[in-house]
Amino acid sequence: MSGDKKCPLTGNEEFDGMMSMLADATDESEQEALQSQIWDRWGTTGAVLISDMASFSSTSRRSGICHYLKLIHRARRIMGPIIEANNGLLLKCDADNCYAYFENADDAIRASIEANAAVFESNQRYDGDEQIYLSVGIDYGRVLLVDDDDFFGDPVNTASKLGEDLAIKAETLVTEKALEQAGYEPPPYAEHMVARISEIEIRYVRVPMTELADEATE
Repeated sequence: MSGDKKCPLTGNEEFDGMMSMLADATDESEQEALQSQIWDRWGTTGAVLISDMASFSSTSRRSGICHYLKLIHRARRIMGPIIEANNGLLLKCDADNCYAYFENADDAIRASIEANAAVFESNQRYDGDEQIYLSVGIDYGRVLLVDDDDFFGDPVNTASKLGEDLAIKAETLVTEKALEQAGYEPPPYAEHMVARISEIEIRYVRVPMTELADEATE
């Protein structure tokens, strides 16, 4: 069995086949033509939301991996319906991360606020290590959206860095680029930040979700 079949990029045969052709192409003009075909077929513009669950290592070490998997399951049950209700597409969940695409940046921001509010409300019924906290990153731009399977592009990388590396528990980080496409106005206490990761500068706004959760449940 070939390596392509053992380790497909997405499981979408058409997309994986095109990428296999691109990987094997040696002529520059052929590569450019294939890339153009790929973007014409799957390219789109929208908002990317990537969520992460805080304190994975410490919680799983302290309470065991089965305990943490239970929390992941609970978080997915909360996230899924909220993403769908806000016109989003939940593409996949990988470990404690959820990956979603939205045509509209406001929908992505609203989904994050509602998800954190729902998690905040859920936490009132649990103590200590039973509680869930989300860290979310949102960006906007051009991506390769491969049907319901996966997505790729700079916004995916940026949202991942924000949600997984920079956001602390119970907050959402939204890039300035995403905010430019949204009608959403950050609250006055939201911090405007600049980070440099892997030689890439990211300008974003830090929105503490605990305060927004209080507002959402009033």
